[in-house]
Amino acid sequence: MERYNIAYSSVFARPGAWRPPHGEDGLSLAIGFFDGVHLGHAEVIREAVRTGLARGLRPAVLTFDPHPRLVLGRDPERVRVLTPLEDKIRLLEELGVRLVYVIQFDRAFAGVPAERFVRELLLPMGVRTAVVGFDFRFGRGGAGDAETLRTAGDGRIDVRVIRPVTADGVKTGSSEIRERLEAGDCEGAARMLGRPYEFRGVVVAGDGRGRQIGFPTANLSLSHPYVLPRSGVYAVIARFAGESPDRPLPGVMNVGVRPTFAGGDGAPRVEVHLFDFSGDLYGREMIVSLRHFLRPEQPFPSVQALVGQIGRDAERARALLQGSLSRQEP
Repeated sequence: MERYNIAYSSVFARPGAWRPPHGEDGLSLAIGFFDGVHLGHAEVIREAVRTGLARGLRPAVLTFDPHPRLVLGRDPERVRVLTPLEDKIRLLEELGVRLVYVIQFDRAFAGVPAERFVRELLLPMGVRTAVVGFDFRFGRGGAGDAETLRTAGDGRIDVRVIRPVTADGVKTGSSEIRERLEAGDCEGAARMLGRPYEFRGVVVAGDGRGRQIGFPTANLSLSHPYVLPRSGVYAVIARFAGESPDRPLPGVMNVGVRPTFAGGDGAPRVEVHLFDFSGDLYGREMIVSLRHFLRPEQPFPSVQALVGQIGRDAERARALLQGSLSRQEP
């Protein structure tokens, strides 16, 4: 995968001086933020790949980082994403993309008029086909759309607009996926994503309570500001970064503040108990695949009552995950 970062200063601060790093090859370019790389995004990207192969153009993607709301929003600390950049690039590669441009989104870039974006960036890049979603907007104040791409491109860019893709009779979208996750609807989110929702984090030391009650947990420090699902208990399938996905590790995960125990800063924790696993996990990066919501987080009158419930959660999770695991067997 070839990846190029593009800053405002390299393109728009010196008009006419910028040259694309790969030369001026003809590109079939999918453009968008693509948070989640869900079914709708995948159709945009696949069309760029199909068109590129058919027309002898290089299939490519132009995306942005960080999320515009982190730069322009009133409360950037609360902004959460479905697919941080590194996750997004991995998914793009799985869709056949081999060339990615990443715009470093900042306030200066946000102020670039849509027409300048086309004339000073896309045309010098050699874009011959641009593929966008039906609701694509770009440029200062979101004033640009697909028609702006056509007119500002002076007829040199063939613009293709992908119609909405639906799941469960609803338009697939990043906001809808967030809502489903925040409601604990793992299966609904997965249908829109085209895969189970995943996030990753590094295993760090906790307070050892899980081990004390017979259910040792891996405490995750999330690698990025991911969208977290509703507080509660989930059936999950985990794996370690760098290891084959053919070695799934089933388990249960708790997201929340652990109300049965006193203390803590009130910040949600992510703790994963892996079934039938032993070994040192500290410092390892774990990827967690969300499969089923089991129950909301709740306080228990005693530690013994909590232990009993965790046992029932684990039994139910094993049963629910059995089908997923059998489908992954060779």
